[in-house]
Amino acid sequence: MAYIANILGTINGNHAHIMRDAIEALRIDPTLQLEIHIESAGGDPDVAKDIFDMLENYRARTTTIANAKCMSSAVLIFLAADTRIAGKDADFMIHPTSWILWGMYSFLKTYRSLNTGDLTLTLSEVYTVQAQLDTAVRRLTEIEDYTDEIFATRAKLTKKQFSLRRSVNTDQHFTAEESLQLGISTKII
Repeated sequence: MAYIANILGTINGNHAHIMRDAIEALRIDPTLQLEIHIESAGGDPDVAKDIFDMLENYRARTTTIANAKCMSSAVLIFLAADTRIAGKDADFMIHPTSWILWGMYSFLKTYRSLNTGDLTLTLSEVYTVQAQLDTAVRRLTEIEDYTDEIFATRAKLTKKQFSLRRSVNTDQHFTAEESLQLGISTKII
C-alpha cells in the first residue's frame, strides 16, 4: 500500500509539513511505501534540504515521480528516493544556487546607500551590511556544497561535474531521457 504525497507549486514550509505527515505514516506502518509526486519549478532551498534530510532514512521505501516540471530545489527532493521515475515529458532543471536575502528595512536602505552613495555611512553601518552579506554567501556555499554531495552520491555525476554544470550562469534543462543517462532518474514511464 502507498501513501501519496504531492509537492506541487513553489516549494515552501507547507511542503515540509506534508512530508512530516508522510514520515509519520511510514513510522506507524513499516509496510507502507511513500510515493511523492513532484511538479514544481523550485522554491526555498532550505526547505528542500530539510525534506531531503527527513526522507533519508526512508529512501528505500520512497518513490519520487516527476511527470512535468521538476526544477531547481525540486530536483533535490526528487533525488531523496532510491526509485526515481520520470514521465516521458518531464523537464528537469538545475542552475546556480540562488537565495532571497530578506532583511530589515534599515539594513536594505543602508545597503542601497552603499551602492548609490546617497548617504554617509558610519563604519558600524558598513560592517553591519558586510556581515549580512557574508552570512548570505556562507549559507549559499553550504547549500551548494550539500547539493553537490547529493548529486555525487545519487546521480552519475561527480561532485565536480555537477558543480561545473550548475556554475554555468544559465538554467540547465534535462529531458527524461537525459535525466536517466545522468542518473537523476532511475526509470522512465
